[in-house]
Amino acid sequence: MKIKSSQLIAHLKRQGVAPLYLLTGDEPLQMMESADILRDFARTQGYTDRVILTVETGFSWDSLGQYADNFSLFASKCFLDIRLGSKSPGNEGTKALLPYCQNPSATTTVLLTTNKLDGSKQKTKWFKALDQAGVVIQVFPLILSEFPAWIGQRMSQYGLVASHDVINMIAERSEGHLLACSQEIEKLHLLYGSGKIEMDQVLESVANNARFDLFNWVDTVLAGDVRRCVRQLKSMQGEGIEAILVLWALNREIRNLCHITYALEKRQARAQVFKTFRIWSTRQNIVSNAIKRYPQPKMWRFFLEKTVQIDRIVKGMGEGNAWDELQLLSVRVAGKRLF
Repeated sequence: MKIKSSQLIAHLKRQGVAPLYLLTGDEPLQMMESADILRDFARTQGYTDRVILTVETGFSWDSLGQYADNFSLFASKCFLDIRLGSKSPGNEGTKALLPYCQNPSATTTVLLTTNKLDGSKQKTKWFKALDQAGVVIQVFPLILSEFPAWIGQRMSQYGLVASHDVINMIAERSEGHLLACSQEIEKLHLLYGSGKIEMDQVLESVANNARFDLFNWVDTVLAGDVRRCVRQLKSMQGEGIEAILVLWALNREIRNLCHITYALEKRQARAQVFKTFRIWSTRQNIVSNAIKRYPQPKMWRFFLEKTVQIDRIVKGMGEGNAWDELQLLSVRVAGKRLF
């Protein structure tokens, strides 16, 4: 059974503690808080013993049955916390999980925590078994439009009230970084207590915690959001990210779009082209917007030539400022026609 992390509290109140949980996602704060909610609720239901197992080199999946059986013998309820991180159960883990899913311990609740699982991993035998026997909690990163509402809800937990402008300011200064945003809201509460938060208080206390990774920036460029694209690029420059890395990320996407638009020009099916170049469903609208702006491969070849020129500047073989050229190229790719 699959549920979203936002549904977890209501699910626990309605269904109680299940024998098996799989918590998966790539947003740290929501992952951490979902695990805390699950552990705290289990504790109120008598699962007072807790064992943490980390899947790393040398880990034996025999531990799953051993711990569950031991606690069954002593009639004690246990919360077994198995942390996979980026690892997969593999053959050994699958052999341990399949029979356990068919006959889980009555006195042990198992929580497996893992990074985001792509479509292929969700087709594995061990995932399907967990989905059928237990609860799969999926954590999804917030999209930009959801961020202000999340901030407003978070502030209300601390008795804080703010106008839309204030919330948007907090969102802009902590964009894409929920943990930093949560910490800033806590700081506002510590500084000013409960009540209304004004703009000058935010400007005084909220640090600029915007963290834009390279691929997020590239998606912003492809989506055609020029203002945000420039802001993200300036943020990365200020954080000391090397220009060569930023150029690599942009070059990689432009090169892909050269091939994609060429294939589409040859009337290949878009779905098959996206599959070939691994444009997953979460990015298909973004990439489609870029193709709509520049449907002809010759434009993407032109952009590719520009990345070669910038590469020469980065390596000291050409004249100019690499960051200025990256900004000019990225806003052009985003759809802003210059001069």
